[in-house]
Amino acid sequence: MTGREKAEAANLHPAGIIGASEVRADVRMDGVYFFRSSADYPFSKKLDAGDFSYCFMVRRGELRLTIDFPEPRVIDLKPGAIVGVSGLAPHRIHSIPDMGALPVDSFERIPITEEIGPGKDVELLLGVVPSENIALTNLIIGPLYLSPETSPEFSRRIWKAAELLDEEFVGAGLEYGQAIIVRRIAEIILINMTRSLLVARGEADVGELGPIKNRGVIAAIRAFLDDPLEDWSIDRLAKHAGMSRTKFAEDFRRVVGRTPMQTLARLRLTLVTRKMLVDDLSVEEAADLAGYSSAAAFIRAFSREFGATPLQWRKMQTPRVDAGQPGG
Repeated sequence: MTGREKAEAANLHPAGIIGASEVRADVRMDGVYFFRSSADYPFSKKLDAGDFSYCFMVRRGELRLTIDFPEPRVIDLKPGAIVGVSGLAPHRIHSIPDMGALPVDSFERIPITEEIGPGKDVELLLGVVPSENIALTNLIIGPLYLSPETSPEFSRRIWKAAELLDEEFVGAGLEYGQAIIVRRIAEIILINMTRSLLVARGEADVGELGPIKNRGVIAAIRAFLDDPLEDWSIDRLAKHAGMSRTKFAEDFRRVVGRTPMQTLARLRLTLVTRKMLVDDLSVEEAADLAGYSSAAAFIRAFSREFGATPLQWRKMQTPRVDAGQPGG
């Protein structure tokens, strides 16, 4: 992490990240920016991968998000929908019905100052937070989804913030302090998304949300993501975390909700499944790449995580193989 990134992370919270139980803390999201995008049916797209957390807001049209981690999930998005998703999570955003043979590309980035005409099937507003810590937290918690039906009050507040963002870029002579205004609007959006999660799960369940507050756990997950196919052990991860083996295992389970090896096994399996589509790996090759001693052990682990054998899963994904690219 660069010095600037460390400074940005430190600005978020003394412990390094905004926890769900601390929504009243002073949140800062330096470097956040917004852009507009649009698409015509049919389409198959993804958000740029990396240490980013995205706020994905649907102004017009219907589309579908499919995501693999921390659990396979499909979310249908209609006008008014808001989703927070990590750039570290494999995902795909596509039209309904799914035209799996389409090549997967990225969303066009239209400056926030430009309006999108009425002729497009889908109109979007996207916010990008270039924060490693928020991206990791979003990865572990999973996508945060709001809609006018499921979270009417918080959705209303977030869209009100989006209206303020639009007003900020209308007219001339408003450049002074604009970066500060944009950051504050983003902070309002983040706090209300976190509040919606608290309400959905109940204040008593805050401890189960798993926001990453421990710098050692962050360091260990970051090391794994940098080289996920390495022969990792709890001892090696604990060394990256600067902790004893026992302390690391306890802290990891407390903040993530799973043991280190359970979490990393799922991350590795998720990555290997994507390579099975792109590189047309055999089950034996995939098992070796994922670090399993035999194809049978790999099939058992795969079935536990995804509810199907590798061959069954690949058959279900066959339309995407024709595109020559994974879904995220």
